Amino acid sequence: MGITTKHLLSKATFCMITSKRMNSYYTGKHASRYNRTWRTFLQKTLLATLSTIDVASLQQRASTRERPLRILDAACGTGLLLEQFTHLLPHAELYGIDESQAMLARATQLLRDRPHVHLVQASLGGGETAGLPFALATFDLITCTNTWHYLKDPAATLAGLGRLLVSRGQVVIEDYVLRGFPFPWKAFEWVIKYYDPQHIRLYTLSEAQTLCRDVGFQVVLTKSFKIDLFCQGWVLGTLPG
Repeated sequence: MGITTKHLLSKATFCMITSKRMNSYYTGKHASRYNRTWRTFLQKTLLATLSTIDVASLQQRASTRERPLRILDAACGTGLLLEQFTHLLPHAELYGIDESQAMLARATQLLRDRPHVHLVQASLGGGETAGLPFALATFDLITCTNTWHYLKDPAATLAGLGRLLVSRGQVVIEDYVLRGFPFPWKAFEWVIKYYDPQHIRLYTLSEAQTLCRDVGFQVVLTKSFKIDLFCQGWVLGTLPG
């Protein structure tokens, strides 16, 4: 029998964790239109994320023990990736965290008939568990998509996420970078920050790989993919060292 949400989460779970700087871009009408506005972007980035997960390893692990797999989507947004997991790994216990209550409301609506999905309002950060209200060694897989450019200290966040993994668990990270042909990228990134104030900086795939290795992760798979004229996506699969 699976462990209940109450056993998995610290007491902080039962009082919502709210960021001091809630980004208006992910509230109100922006949240309600998010999936429609970014449909192509989300389709490409989430497909790349799913293709990087070692699903066979997860299925093999699930077949050899009594408790179900536990998967965390860190910064889950409107729940699109979690919804994919309900089909890909239908018996897994799924957890999603996001800073935006409005985005979580959209995720709740999408996943309302899925009893094994648990959503929590929380912000990624540093510390022992990356600022999240979960016990150590809880998850078999952690995903984090389209979020790395918001993190103040991604190395600290990654280290904390690693502590939430069971032995030989997986972390899959996906984000984007501006494409490499000549263009006034500094001005373009200024526009991004104007409309999305929490944006801090973009990381290349090479920079992300170095960061992972610096905190002791083994990078087992990397991919780059075209998103559109301006953006190049990247994704990497990692195991804790």
